[in-house]
Amino acid sequence: MIESCIPRHPVFVVGMPRSGTTLLSSLLDAHPALVVAPETHYFTRCWRGGAIENWADVERMLARLDQQPGVHDMALSDDEWATIRGRLRALQAPTHGDVFRALLDTYAARSGAPAWGEKTPDHLANVPAMARQFPNAVFVTIIRDPRDVVLSLRNLPWSRRTIPEQAWTWRTYAALVDRYRTDYEGRFFALRYEDLIVDPEACLRDVCAFLEMPFQEAMLRPPQQASHHFDPDREPWKRKSARQIDSSNREKWRSQMPEAERGIVELIVGRWLSVHRYPRSHIRWRPALIGKVLQRLGTAALQRVRRTFHKLRSGRAFSRSAAPRWTEE
Repeated sequence: MIESCIPRHPVFVVGMPRSGTTLLSSLLDAHPALVVAPETHYFTRCWRGGAIENWADVERMLARLDQQPGVHDMALSDDEWATIRGRLRALQAPTHGDVFRALLDTYAARSGAPAWGEKTPDHLANVPAMARQFPNAVFVTIIRDPRDVVLSLRNLPWSRRTIPEQAWTWRTYAALVDRYRTDYEGRFFALRYEDLIVDPEACLRDVCAFLEMPFQEAMLRPPQQASHHFDPDREPWKRKSARQIDSSNREKWRSQMPEAERGIVELIVGRWLSVHRYPRSHIRWRPALIGKVLQRLGTAALQRVRRTFHKLRSGRAFSRSAAPRWTEE
């Protein structure tokens, strides 16, 4: 049955962090013809833009991959790592795509699914490089209200950016989504998080049509079928993705975000808010509020300078380690 329907693949789930990529990848992974791997961060933490020139480069990439929490979650055995190395040694001149494919093919072989995908949100910025390495690849991105994204990023161990920086990243990613829709027409699909949680079946049917695979009821994933593709103790912020879809998990900014923060986010994201059909809040700009906004912007700028100076002094800007900093603290 599975063999009779092979989806378009590989499937890369990308997008702004805290926008529902974990939920979306879990729902796609529930399809019997597709297995979606955890975050590898291959193109953000492992690959540095250069080509693979020798076997030492291959081993370096595998070592950097082995430093990623998501790759640890794959729980690859010694035999599976040997299989990966064996496949790569059989190639005369392996590329980054070959290394990535060997890893993901080996992981997917356990399930018997004929197609695989991978989810790393920040790979959105690397879509052009990934499209070159995987000419048949398709990309699925999910977009969420930037004010809820900023709220969700609060107090996360890996989120050290200030609110203006987070809002600017969202704006940058929104512009990339708009560009990729044209540059990779037919290969790039975008949906909104709010639409997914309100009407998951309709959204998943649209995604399935894009991937050219039939919709399966299993994709709605009742609680007893939920499975983790992450360590809930190490990454507790992902636990909600293992529960039933919560249609009320939206527009929390209306009650939880101070007016000054809303103003900062809306000013920075600009027209992209309406492009993605998100309403502007009714902000009455008065001297006291303007003063708060300017103060927060100044504080954020100072924090950015201090953080950059600290990185340069500590040498972390030039670190050869590929491990995410938050796992070391």
